Amino acid sequence: MSTYVPGSPSWFDLGSPDVAASVTFYTGLFGWTANEVSEPEAGGYTTFHHDGRLVAAVAYHQIDTPYHRPYGDGEHGMPAIWTVYFTTDDADALTERVKAAGGEIIMMPMDVMDLGRMAVFADPEQAAFAVWQPLRMRGAEEIGVPGSVRRVDLVTADAGRTTAFYRDTLGLAAVSGEWQVAGRTVGGTRELGVTGAVRPHWAVTFGVGVGDGVGDVEETVRRAVELGGRVQNPPAVTPLGVRADLVDPHGAGFSVLS
Repeated sequence: MSTYVPGSPSWFDLGSPDVAASVTFYTGLFGWTANEVSEPEAGGYTTFHHDGRLVAAVAYHQIDTPYHRPYGDGEHGMPAIWTVYFTTDDADALTERVKAAGGEIIMMPMDVMDLGRMAVFADPEQAAFAVWQPLRMRGAEEIGVPGSVRRVDLVTADAGRTTAFYRDTLGLAAVSGEWQVAGRTVGGTRELGVTGAVRPHWAVTFGVGVGDGVGDVEETVRRAVELGGRVQNPPAVTPLGVRADLVDPHGAGFSVLS
């Protein structure tokens, strides 16, 4: 089981208005398998696995706030959206730090069965994120490799305005456009508008392929369109690899990176 240093992104789930349809899309796109959590109190929460290892999940929308509408116009219902969870060793203490640093509490800390404790916040620029205090479930069992979340990015108009907030809450250090914990890069930043999103948010990028990069991403984009998704930005060479920005059939934005 993976372990994560506090401040590291460790879990990723999709809020969707149609879990079954989202399962069909993402299993078809990434070759994942899906398993619905059997406990009635889980409310249909469904986990995604890559080669038998836990990588993400999907659930019916639990939160409906303007912070969670980066891809919609706020007038036509709640689109699907990916949420990034950062590990913490004390969700309650972190909640107080968020208040002191000028953030907003979207969801107060709550126990999730015997798996862990979670809370949801928004930073001063209104980008929403969640935290996870692990108990039985530590987080994703695979990260940073094809078939899993490879990278998270704060998409915002001015990342500099949130530098102190993330330092004082999650312990993140801003270094040359990257976010670091204990000297290790755990995320990055992207400029608002580049991905097509209209609100600041934390975005997920999935790793794909092990081949020539361009072909891997182009094939993933082709499958996404066949499955009902759409292209926000076509494949392009970046310093990190070949990247494309996509939107799933219910409005959730995400990227793929070779």
